[in-house]
Amino acid sequence: MDRRESGFTFIEILVVMGIIVTLMGMVTVVVPHVLKKARRVESIARVRSLSQLLSDRSLDAGWPGFDGKGFVLSLVAHRTLDIRNPDNLEVLFSPGDVWYTQAKSPTERYREITIQALRAGTDFHALTSYAGRRNATRAYLITPDRMNQTVPIVCDDDDGPVHDPDGLVMGFTDGGARFYEWNELDMLEPEDKDDPQPFLADDAVDGRGWLQGLASR
Repeated sequence: MDRRESGFTFIEILVVMGIIVTLMGMVTVVVPHVLKKARRVESIARVRSLSQLLSDRSLDAGWPGFDGKGFVLSLVAHRTLDIRNPDNLEVLFSPGDVWYTQAKSPTERYREITIQALRAGTDFHALTSYAGRRNATRAYLITPDRMNQTVPIVCDDDDGPVHDPDGLVMGFTDGGARFYEWNELDMLEPEDKDDPQPFLADDAVDGRGWLQGLASR
């Protein structure tokens, strides 16, 4: 009677190895894409929260009179965000930011943020990775009569590497937020995404910027 030796044949081993290599290749491609998508969704949610907080506050106190990160941190200065709960401060950070995270920013530092400190130009950059812009150009000023035109007010900052290689997350005066690809903003894709040229409104290269790109739409 024929007896067959136990164990895998060489062909069977090759097939198994081929399957493993294929699965590893799929993981290498799919996982980074899924993680980037998840970071983008979380960033949109955080910018939406910031936009809603800023919009609600503006109805009573007017829009923050600051540019850049001071615009966003005015929420802390006015104590619109309760800094006694560290979880509330997560909204200030993009999950795609590799430079600034809440873990690197002791909660106690937020107690230093006051209107007086912001007006004095105190450097609080490490305490948020989102920024806003009250553009100096009159046509783009955030004013009550432009509220219904959903003017953009908040976006990813341009300090350090870009948060998303494909574009920016932006928030609006109506409390909404969404992700825009560079071409949707009439902006060129940054040549160096680890050290991009400024893209916030008046600081944008050659006049391009997220505020100019959308204010006329």
